[in-house]
This record gives sequence, C-alpha cells and structure tokens, in this order.
Amino acid sequence: MNLGSILNNIEYKSFTGREDIDVSHITYDSRYVKNNSMFVAIKGLVEDGHKYIKSAIERGASVIVCEAIPGELKSMASFIEVENSRKVMARIAALIYDKPSEKLKLVGVTGTNGKTSITYLLKAIFDYLKIKNGIIGTLGIIIDDEHIKTEHTTPESSEIQHIMGKMIEKSVSVCSMEVSSHATELNRVDNLDFDTAIFTNLTRDHLDFHLTMENYYLAKKKLFYLTKNSNIINVDDEYGQRLYNELKSDGIKALSYAINNDADIKASNLKTTIKGTEFDLKIEDLTKKVFVKTPGKFSVLNSMAALGTAYSLGIDIDEAIEALKCFNGVIGRFEVIDTKLDCTIILDFAHTPDGLAKVMDTINEFATGRKIVMFGAGGDRDISRRAPMGEIAGQNCDLTILTSDNPRFENPYDICEEIAQGVIKYGGEYKIIVEREDAIYYAIKNHKKDDVILLAGKSTEPYQDIGIEKVPYDERTIAKNMIKRVEKELGIKK
Repeated sequence: MNLGSILNNIEYKSFTGREDIDVSHITYDSRYVKNNSMFVAIKGLVEDGHKYIKSAIERGASVIVCEAIPGELKSMASFIEVENSRKVMARIAALIYDKPSEKLKLVGVTGTNGKTSITYLLKAIFDYLKIKNGIIGTLGIIIDDEHIKTEHTTPESSEIQHIMGKMIEKSVSVCSMEVSSHATELNRVDNLDFDTAIFTNLTRDHLDFHLTMENYYLAKKKLFYLTKNSNIINVDDEYGQRLYNELKSDGIKALSYAINNDADIKASNLKTTIKGTEFDLKIEDLTKKVFVKTPGKFSVLNSMAALGTAYSLGIDIDEAIEALKCFNGVIGRFEVIDTKLDCTIILDFAHTPDGLAKVMDTINEFATGRKIVMFGAGGDRDISRRAPMGEIAGQNCDLTILTSDNPRFENPYDICEEIAQGVIKYGGEYKIIVEREDAIYYAIKNHKKDDVILLAGKSTEPYQDIGIEKVPYDERTIAKNMIKRVEKELGIKK
C-alpha cells in the first residue's frame, strides 16, 4: 500500500521523509523487519520499542511510526510521529491487509475463565457443518487445518490483521478469537469488525496490570461496544448481570444465558457423570435436549455460550447440538487422562480461586474416593489469591500437593507456604513438593482405589517462568509418562 494513502487515513502529529513508498508489511518487532517494512515503536510492559528504531532501519525498514522521532536518525527513513503508536498500528495494519475482519464472521470471547473451551466448542460446530474456520487464542492460531504457535492469548494488532489476511486467502469464513483484557486496554483489537462477543465471567485475575476489579471489568466491557450482530452474556455471573443490564440500557443487542437465573438461554435438569452432562436447553421459544462429553456446570455454561452464538449467527440449533454431542473436549481443559490405574487423573488449566472452585464442584458431583489436587501459584503476581486457593483445596480435598507454577523471581517454596495457610484454615492435609514433575509422580504413585487426582494450573502452557527464563514444560506429556512409570512399577501390563 502506498504510504501517501496510509497518511491520508490516519491521524498523526508530524511526518518527515518520502511519501512515494510501497508498504506491504508492518511489525513492532525489529527482528522481523524486511526490506520496505514499516516498523512501529511501541512502549511495551517491559521493553520500549523506541530503543530498536536504529536496528529496524539497519534491517531494511523504510518507514518508522513512533511517539518521539530520534533526531540523529531523522534522515535515515520516513518518520510518522503519533500520539499513540499502538492505536495507529491497529489502524494501519487494517489498511495494509485490506480490512480482513470485514470479510469474516468474527466472534470475540472474553472473561476470566472459559475462553479457550468456548472457541473450541465453536470450532466443533463449524467443523461439523463443514464451514472453514479459524481460531486465535491461548493454544495458538488455527487457520483451517494449519496450526501456529503464539506467545499471547490475543496477539498484537499487526499480527491479528496479518493472521486474518491469511484466513481470507485460505477461504476461511468464521474466526473465533479469545480477547484478553490486556488486548482491549492495549488497542490490540482496535479496527476489528466483530459480529458477536461472548462474556463468560469475571473473577480475580491480572490485578498486577489492572490494579482494581473495576478497571478489569471496564477493560472487558469495551469489547461489547465493537459488535454489529449480538452479544452473549453469562448472567449467572454478577459482572455478567451488570454488563447485560448496561448493554440493554445503551440499546446494544444482547442475549443472556444462565443455569441459576432467568435468561434468554436457560439450562435446567442437569445430570452429570464422569462421562459428561445432559441438560435441557431453552433458547427463547425453543426447548432441546443437549449432551456434552465434559462434565460439570462450567461445561454447560460454555456449551450454552457456543450454542447461543451459533443461534445468533443463524445456524440450525439441532445441527449445533449434534456437533457438540460428537465433540470429545478440549485438550487440557478438564481432560481425563487415559490410565490403567484404578483412579481418575484430570488435567485442567484452573489457576484462579474461581476456576479451581468450579472444577472441584464438578469433581464433587461424581467422586466416590479421595480427592487429591496438585497446584501452585505464579510469582510476582496477585498474591491475594494464594490463600483463597488453599482454602478451596482444604475444603474440598483429602490431600493437597503444593508445587511450583511460574515462580518468576520469587522462591517457589515460600509461595507454597502462603497457599498452605488457606489449606490449614480448613484442617486440610497438604504436602509441599517444589519440583513439579516430582509432585505429579508423588500424586500418581500414592493413589488409592477410586481416587480423583486433579493436576491444576499449567495444563497446556508450554513453559515455566523461572527468573528471566521461559523453561520448556509439557505437563500433559509428563503426566502420561508418570502414569506409565507407575503402571510399570505396579506390574500393570499394556
């Protein structure tokens, strides 16, 4: 795209250099600059991209977007000085990639818990109907049948527009995207054309960034003013009820969903086993029987969000229900790991008090033996959730094994001791095993008949944050290896 055309479509403070430049690539990371790239210097949470302007020019960047032009480099490239680099990057990226979100059905999913599961439930529906679709989220990017890893739940705006451009090239017609609160605050989803947005819930998380729950809520709320079709809101959640009322008051379309409260989409008569949950679904004037293979109320709520979205997009509800009946669940989300041992081993991402409580509520519905949980808490993050997570474990479990989970610059043993105070409050039994692999082995090795063992917190997260390093880590593989080890030690044949 011609730089002159870009300048005609953005707001900027000053410009120096040539306008007769073709720009076909935009990046905020100097390592990915190519000849004639546009480099955008953004101020990140850790690094300031303005430090890398010279490096970007040396790598071939011909246009620089920044909030302050370095005088000594002024003659080396064309410079666009702006008030907010992130905001302008989102606008320019949409222009360069020809506004791809306008050519997709785009669904945004936000909330503290449930985002990943809902995007994969939606994928199951679209796959069943043979609708080419994509995902942007925690487990990476899916473009039809191509899988790409990503570092953020919601990538930066330039990456999102590039990804959606690739989706259009592959004839993808629907994209389900996890939208984090960081993304709405940091302009990552600016200039995206959302058809529908889903609100799952809001519980204590990310307060190291947002500082207050009110700020966290307002960050989430921004998404629902970007939609053109409808919004799907969980009104069993107190923040969801508030959001639904505020949207309705502002004349914005919204459908509510709930199990306990009155709603446009309502579930009742839940019947749960380890194999899944059956329930009656009412969507406005329709009543249907639904079965999903993942057990628990949280699974029912996630399924309602997906079914409500499908319904709002004009998909036949019977076909959507049939699609979910065939869906085996999301890897790492209440995933029952195969074993020949006489116990049940579950892998889940629960890493907040609310997330852990919901998983324990589900386990309580079917457990007949002991309940054992293994988890930790992140270092240099909201410490106020540590003891409450311990309290949930102490109330619900026969044994709590506390271990390392992204300790960063804190001593993981000290973090475990803080969590333990909550376990002790309810007289729970606990054991601290800092090395996470050792903790998993201990939990499985010491199982008894009919135990339910929950490995919580890491799930599919591919690393441990230790100091400044992201150490590769794969809990799912480790759990499977430890199961095989214990089976071998017990003489259980394949």
